[in-house]
Formats: sequence, structure tokens, C-alpha cells
Amino acid sequence: MLSPAARASLPPLKVTMHVYSADPAGRFMIVDGQRMTEGARIADGVVLVRIRRDGAELDVRGQRVLLPNP
Repeated sequence: MLSPAARASLPPLKVTMHVYSADPAGRFMIVDGQRMTEGARIADGVVLVRIRRDGAELDVRGQRVLLPNP
């Protein structure tokens, strides 16, 4: 869980599509209108580590957090 200060420093992320596939090559998300795959830098200090069935695992400045599906 992110501290309140870390959460406040994050830019708002608008996820409009989340596609999970058993094949990692078929996984992607649409974040702020851009197609993102695993390993992508989606904001300053934020990396999309893994797309899971239940959401996305993010690395936020060295801390792992789950962004759940809406």
C-alpha cells in the first residue's frame, strides 16, 4: 500500500481498457489513451510490471502495488 504522500505524487491514470491473456504477448492496457504492455513506463516513476487477470501490478518508485480492475 502506498503512503498518502506517494499516492498524492502520482498523476491520475485513466485506464479505459484492460486485456488479459494466458499468452503474455496478448496482454495490454489502454492508459491515458495509449496502448501499454508489460514493462512500459506509464508515468514518471511508474512502470507496468505485469498485467494480471484481476488488475495490473505497478512498480511505483520501487514499491509494488496492484491497480485493480474497475
